[in-house]
Order: sequence, then structure tokens, then C-alpha cells
Amino acid sequence: MVDLIVRYLSFNKQVSFKGIGTFSVEHLPARLDFPNRLLHAPQSVLHYSTTGEQDARFEDWVSKELSISLREVYAKEEILLSNFHRTLNSHQITEWKGLGNFSKDDQQLIHFISTFSPGIGKPVKAEKIIRKHQEHAVRVGEEEKTSTEMEALLSGRNQSKINKLWIFALALFLISMIAIWLFATGNPANWKMQGNGIKLKTKETSPSYNSQ
Repeated sequence: MVDLIVRYLSFNKQVSFKGIGTFSVEHLPARLDFPNRLLHAPQSVLHYSTTGEQDARFEDWVSKELSISLREVYAKEEILLSNFHRTLNSHQITEWKGLGNFSKDDQQLIHFISTFSPGIGKPVKAEKIIRKHQEHAVRVGEEEKTSTEMEALLSGRNQSKINKLWIFALALFLISMIAIWLFATGNPANWKMQGNGIKLKTKETSPSYNSQ
């Protein structure tokens, strides 16, 4: 009967028994262990509650699975319940293989330790694979750029090139200004005589009319 309970839980996630309790399976998604760079597989955790009631769905499933009547299913449940309480009342551990172990303390409280394991995979390495010099298209708004262009843009390489051009142009301007200043201070006479120094003379024309 216990193996049927384990099989039923693997698909239906919950089953209940009057006088024993309720079992429910909680599915935990995959978990990323970032510090250790590990990806843990999804897990299924079994929970147990001492509150239980008759589960008609499970009884119908067992009836179809074993091709027996519901009366025979009830009889099997009665045997399961009787053995369960008889073992616990004698302060022995009741083991349900594939499901868990039950025990009862001096205060008559039932304790359950799960051994339910529907196949948990081992964690795998979660490392980012970086392939150098592999170019691919990247959609940026309405434009499409290559990964190389985006990398250059984000890293500021284009801005660095522009800054270098401005620095080079400014350096040439300063050098030319310094050269002009040195020439002017070293050759003041020549600098002042850059023109021919000849005064322009204007020729006066005779008036075009005679005053009377």
C-alpha cells in the first residue's frame, strides 16, 4: 500500500488518510547559488500534517490501479491504519519506504522525517561562456548594430578617439601661436616692416563744373 501512496504523490501531489494525516508535495524551482557558481535542480519537498480525512480520489485511483473493488480498498486502508498506530503506540519507528519515518514522543505527538525523493539531479556549474571575437547583431531602438560596435560604444572607445583628435588639434594651434610669438619677439624690425612703408598719394582731379 505504501508504494501506491508514493506513486500517487508523484503525480497528484497530495493524499490524505483519516486517522493518519495528510501528505503534500511542494515543488521548488531551480535555485542559483551565485557565490559558488552552481545551479541546483528543481526539488520536491514532502510535507506532513497529522490532520487527515478520507480521500475518495485516492481510493478510486487504487481501485483502478489494482483492478479491485472500493470495499477491498477500504479493507487495505484499515490494515494500514491499524499497523500504523500499533507500531507507534509501542514506541517504535514506523517506516514507510520511499515516504518517511514516523515516531511518537512521550507527549503522544507524532514526528515525521521525510525520505521522499522523486529523483533530484545534481547541481551543475553556472558559468557565463564568453567567446572572444564572435560578432552578432544587436537591436538598438530602430537601428541594428553589431556587438563589436556596441562594445566600442559602451566602453567609450569612440569618445576616446574624438578626445584625442581634439587634443591633437589644440596642440597644433598652440605650437603655431608660440612660433609666431617667437618670430615676432626675435625680429621686431622685420615684424613692423611687414608692409612697404610708402604713403599712398591721391591725385586731385579738376572740378567738372565752374562756379560763377
